[in-house]
Amino acid sequence: MTREAIGGGVRTVMGCRVARLVSTGVDSALSTSETLVDQYLPLTDDELEKEAKTVEGFDVAAKPSYYVRLGSLSTKLRKRAYRQALAKVHEAKTRSQESISQLHLTVDLIEHTRRNVGALGQWKSSGHDGDVQRMESRTLAIARSLTRQLQNTCLSLAPSLQGLPQNIQHQALSVALSASEIYANFSGAFTFQDLSDGALASSRGQLARIKESLDGVMDYLVNNTPLNWLVPDFTFPDLAPEPEGFQVEESEVPYGFSYTQGALYTACVPL
Repeated sequence: MTREAIGGGVRTVMGCRVARLVSTGVDSALSTSETLVDQYLPLTDDELEKEAKTVEGFDVAAKPSYYVRLGSLSTKLRKRAYRQALAKVHEAKTRSQESISQLHLTVDLIEHTRRNVGALGQWKSSGHDGDVQRMESRTLAIARSLTRQLQNTCLSLAPSLQGLPQNIQHQALSVALSASEIYANFSGAFTFQDLSDGALASSRGQLARIKESLDGVMDYLVNNTPLNWLVPDFTFPDLAPEPEGFQVEESEVPYGFSYTQGALYTACVPL
């Protein structure tokens, strides 16, 4: 009897040790995942305020089960990733609109100057030729900088929209292509005469199309919440008992453990 009791106690302790090792490993993995989510997808100010109000004046609650933590992690990841993607598109739209507005003014200035070439010639002949060249050079340098910024912003938008409907992705690609063409029009121009009327008209039309496409992409994201395109659905295994006839060889399961639909449960009995 004593030998059996000792043997049973040893098996129980060993089983509990394995359980603790498994528990520690899973807990460590979950903690690391939660830390990475908080690091790369941090809480917004509203969420931080809400979380502070929740814990203020209360004792820290017991840590929830692994399944609850996994479910919370999946939901948190999807929500934060969606908000981050939405913020990136909103930032790209805002920056693009600023560049577009300034480029419209630049194109207006160039077209006005080209239409009044007679007055410009008189100004040059009166000894202001150097001033005219500096004005043109400065204006075109600003235009090149703005078109380069617009191109970079639009090119960075497309990767953020992978997985969205094809028409939305096509809009993003069209925006990037139009921005690149505008940049090409201005990158080789060093005087107003280097820009043809056709190039200016084309640039003006492309600026309008970029704004329209960005409005369409932003409108889609605001009115549709495509959580499934960011993170695949995470479903937990059914925790119901195994159907009748399902058996696991006793030698395959450590003492003190049982399997239920792939979920590992511990049954540690204190001595």
